[in-house]
Amino acid sequence: MEEKKVTDYEKYIRTEELLSLQKGAGELSCDDELTFQMIHQIAELHFKLVIQYIHLADANMKHGKVLEATQQLQRVNMHLKHLPPVFDMVKVITPSDYHTIRLALGRGSGQDSPGFNEILRLGPTLWGPFEQLLNDKQLTPFILHKAASDNYELYLLMQELIAFDENFQTFRKHHIQLVRRMIGLNTKSLKGIPAQALERGAKFEFYPKLWEAVCELTDWTGSSYNPKPL
Repeated sequence: MEEKKVTDYEKYIRTEELLSLQKGAGELSCDDELTFQMIHQIAELHFKLVIQYIHLADANMKHGKVLEATQQLQRVNMHLKHLPPVFDMVKVITPSDYHTIRLALGRGSGQDSPGFNEILRLGPTLWGPFEQLLNDKQLTPFILHKAASDNYELYLLMQELIAFDENFQTFRKHHIQLVRRMIGLNTKSLKGIPAQALERGAKFEFYPKLWEAVCELTDWTGSSYNPKPL
């Protein structure tokens, strides 16, 4: 029998190795365990790219390359917007089958994701180099909002940072809804993670000073109080 020729595509993408990383048909606790496992593997690959882009954004900011840093954060935000629909595919699994899979996980939990936790750690570290860019121009986030046209590239970078913060919070809130639908939030055990802790985590901000600046701008314009009738 002639041996199957491996194409250059298969060699480069390493498809044989990649497709061997899932459980075989005889190892599955139920048919949908393959769906569950692959969705989470896909998410880890997204996280890996996000982590690379965060490092590149950090390096670019430290070298004063504002446009390049903005482009890397745009990539981060593209992936974070794509992740909720990826996890929506979990919903094809019935809650009953989901629990069968969950028992096969042992003590494993999505909270243990190395990619997710690395993004959680790295996110706030971008504030330092961004603040230095502001200091170099004697700016604050509030002043930058007021003078956006004078420092437009820096303003766009600020907007991508706040979008990163927002998109990561949105992803975490989406995950809570997924947990609520598949497991429930009032159950006695979420493998040691109280529902309140998940909800608290979804409110965590990478860049609180950027959110404060939005409030400052609203107060400064006077649009938050004593509006005149039209």
